[in-house]
This record gives sequence, structure tokens and C-alpha cells, in this order.
Amino acid sequence: MSVGANIKKRRFELRMSQQELADAMGYKTRSTIAKIESGENDVSQKKLEKFASVLDTTVESLIFGYAKQNISQSFPQDVYTKKKNKTAAVILAGGKTGRNSRNIPNQFIDVNGKPIIVYCMQAYQLHPSVDDIYVVCLRGWEDIVKAYAEQFGITKLKGLIPAGNSGAASLCNAFEYLKSRYSLDDVLIIQEATRPMITTETISKLLLACSETKSATICHSMNDYVQFDLSGDYPEYLEREKIIALQSPEAHYFSILTEVFDMVKSSGHILTESNCTMLLYNLGFDINFIEGGINNIKIELEEDIMKFEAWCK
Repeated sequence: MSVGANIKKRRFELRMSQQELADAMGYKTRSTIAKIESGENDVSQKKLEKFASVLDTTVESLIFGYAKQNISQSFPQDVYTKKKNKTAAVILAGGKTGRNSRNIPNQFIDVNGKPIIVYCMQAYQLHPSVDDIYVVCLRGWEDIVKAYAEQFGITKLKGLIPAGNSGAASLCNAFEYLKSRYSLDDVLIIQEATRPMITTETISKLLLACSETKSATICHSMNDYVQFDLSGDYPEYLEREKIIALQSPEAHYFSILTEVFDMVKSSGHILTESNCTMLLYNLGFDINFIEGGINNIKIELEEDIMKFEAWCK
């Protein structure tokens, strides 16, 4: 990774905004930080030493990369005390598909000695910015998920939530369960349990975007494929550059989710959507799409399981 990328990663690990880092560094605006993190501006040795001090790390770590570090007492308190918001991840595992040949829900299928849902749980367990994990669980599988957490060291798991009849209904159950536990400035990540190839980098990218827009959704560009709309009398070619496919995860401030579910209640909206982004869209909220990766596959069919098994090997 570049110096700018390492600065960005360390800043995010400390949950500092670009403006907070700019203030600590003595810059007038966050644009300087943005240019450094993007690689547009270089950093002198003297400035690099100050970055290391402000970010409570070493110059070598910012040049070559670093492992997670503890926050020392020397970290500037006026900056660190601003880092009060929390991040919770809810893993949606309430689906019961019949599209595989194994007579078991996809999220609980064992791949290389580990259930698919555990791959998701471990990604959030390892991410330094995620404080708590919750699982929206298919009825009858609660004790099994608890056993998974104990077996694989998922210490961040804080609760299991009953699933609803749709993705949006399950999310509504999660929101009702969590809303009194978090503030409006906290963030909720929503992760499908059947996307086991979620990475730390993708989670970080999502949270960075969410910190600036209060809502973000991972997507995948479809411009590698030729698309046609068959709804009319004659097939209509769709411009590939304008087409994206929704993925998971997505992240939203609790303030946004509060508005969403207040509107759901007041309007009598029926929660039939498969995900939160479609619910936002149907209710007229702005959508902020973030490009994800083609490898962030969803396990739906038997061939998807085979692909994931091959990737694991």
C-alpha cells in the first residue's frame, strides 16, 4: 500500500474524519488530507513524522504498512475524544433457500471445515472499527449460531434477533432491537450471511463512504456483460456503463434508519424488500453506491458453493 493509503487506513482505524486529521495536522481544510490519501500530494519526511505522531504510530508503519496498534496515552486527547460513535454489524441469516442440493440453508453449509456464516462473522470480528456483531437468525438455529461463535472466537457477538418474512422485515426487527442501544450518530452495517468473501478492505471502504454521506451501499458494475430489456415488444439494449448490481454489505447511520422506519410506520408501508437499499429507494431516500468487487459473490446455487470451495482451497 502507498503512504497515503496507509495514512487513510490508520485514520480510519482511529475513526477520525479527514477534517479532524486536518485540524490535528494544522491544515485549514480536509482537502489536503484527501489529496495525500489519494496519492495526489506527496508527504515530506518532516510531515510524515507529524502524521505518525498524530496517528499514534511510526513512520515505518506509514511507509510499509502496520498491524493494529493500541491507542497510547500520548494520543492527542482533543482529537481522540471526538471518536465516540460506535459501529455495529448485523448479519442477516434468516433465509431458508431450497436452491442447493444439501437440504440445509446456505448460510450454514460447511465449507473447508467452517460454516459460511462464520466467514462473515470473522470478517467483522477482525475489523478494528466494528464494536458489536448481531445475527438475525433463522428460527431453530439460535443455539447453533451461539456454538459457532464460541468455537471460532466471535467475542463481539452481542445478540441474536428473530428473522422476519423478508430482508427488510428482518432489518426492522434488528432496528427495533438495537435502537435503544445506540445513538443517532452510530453506524449499522448490514451484511448478508451468504456473502462469505467480504473483506476488511471492503468494510473499510464502505465505512469511509458512510462517514461522509451517512449511508452507503456496496455495488458491482455490470459493464462486463451485454444486457437486454425484454419487457417490450422488441429487445432493448441497455448501456452497460449505466448498470450496477446491488451487493452487500451496506451501512447507514442510525439517524437515517430512524427516519426510514418512522416513515414505514406512518405510511403503512409493507416490508417486502429484500434489502435496506431497496427500502430506501422505495421510500424516496438518496442512495450512495460504492463500487465493490466481482469476487464478493452470493451463495445461492450449488455452483456458487463449488466456486467458494475452490476459492478457499
